[in-house]
Amino acid sequence: MCRPKGLEQLTHFTIKGGAKPSVTNAPPQQIAATEVPDSVALLGQDMLDMRPKYMVSEGDVVTCGQTLFSDRSHPEIAFVTPISGVVSQLSYGPRRTLSACIIYTEGQSPQSENAVVSDFNAAASARDVLLSRGMWPAFRTRPFGRIPTPKAVPEAIFVNAKTTSPLAPDPAVVLDGQLDAFCTGMSVLSALTEGIVYICQSQGVTLCPEMDRVQAVTFSGSPAAGLAGTHIDRLHPVSLDRQVWSIGYQDVAAIGHLFQTGRYHAERVVSIAGPAAPEPRLVQTVLGANIADISRNERACGLSGDPNSGCAAQFLGRFHDQITLVENEAPAKPSGWIARLFSAKGALVPTQGIERALAIDILPIPLMRALSVGDSEAAVRLGCLALIEEDVAALSRQCTSGADYGELLRHVLDDLMKEVA
Repeated sequence: MCRPKGLEQLTHFTIKGGAKPSVTNAPPQQIAATEVPDSVALLGQDMLDMRPKYMVSEGDVVTCGQTLFSDRSHPEIAFVTPISGVVSQLSYGPRRTLSACIIYTEGQSPQSENAVVSDFNAAASARDVLLSRGMWPAFRTRPFGRIPTPKAVPEAIFVNAKTTSPLAPDPAVVLDGQLDAFCTGMSVLSALTEGIVYICQSQGVTLCPEMDRVQAVTFSGSPAAGLAGTHIDRLHPVSLDRQVWSIGYQDVAAIGHLFQTGRYHAERVVSIAGPAAPEPRLVQTVLGANIADISRNERACGLSGDPNSGCAAQFLGRFHDQITLVENEAPAKPSGWIARLFSAKGALVPTQGIERALAIDILPIPLMRALSVGDSEAAVRLGCLALIEEDVAALSRQCTSGADYGELLRHVLDDLMKEVA
């Protein structure tokens, strides 16, 4: 496996690039309550271009951990319900892709005693268990930011346990009492790759004991120090023929719970904070929770995600552990071809904010121009394969054209993926 020269000695990185956080009103770092939503959803925006084969119908009663649908292109990948309840809505997007699968919870506890429990076959591989029990969608590939194919083998796996947002839950607080499950999850990850499993965390924190092929690396500095893309760029840069995977620390603990108990563990600790939060706090809820149900603040607009890259949403995104409450929704930005046309015509004025927006060593103005006109070849030369939407959120905030560079990047990445398929 190719590794940067001298990596054995590089256990800490200080990140200087990237925008500074602009929102305060942070929550106390203690879990205040358990919030059970009235509804949860699995969203197509978290499973790009996934065409579902439903195993249930609207009105069916389902149990936590039960398979709701599989991927038509890769039927080995199961998608399961995070809580017991009734299937309320199964909706499709363009080309019969998933739009939303909504479950009404009927007041079920997140730790449902009715959860599906499996006795694992000793001959079953870790890969087979993760695929069949709903944990495979927790992984995202670099490049492209997609769910891995069932037979893919990454050169390395990155566990992101580093947070820089002042509103985010502290991983050490979240994992208090779950470190045994987290370590079990880390050992499972090491069975999926012959390379290194990197755990990226803050200085002074020990989340996992020493394990074979597990390496702890610490990051500090700008908010970009908390992005998986920054970690990957520093430790194992990707290309069209070099794939790595990333996963969040709470998902690793959930994998550990699955292998220890046989139960699908959908509980997640989420922060509810932001300028419109009357009582910033950490709560325990479930994946895909209805934001209005758990925030209990109808006057505010709830963003799924952090203040920099979050978006107005009804349900919590699959990869988000923050709900940011703001008084008013941000003005809508142009999207699709309108955004590309607007960006192509509008002048990109180099500013200090734009020049410092990316932590990765990429020229931002040329990249923005390439994304604006959909020039995939130029975007690859400039380093777009290292990026997904969250990595370029700072460009969208700094650019006066109003373009959404996350959407423009996705358009280019999708074109590139089709070319190499």
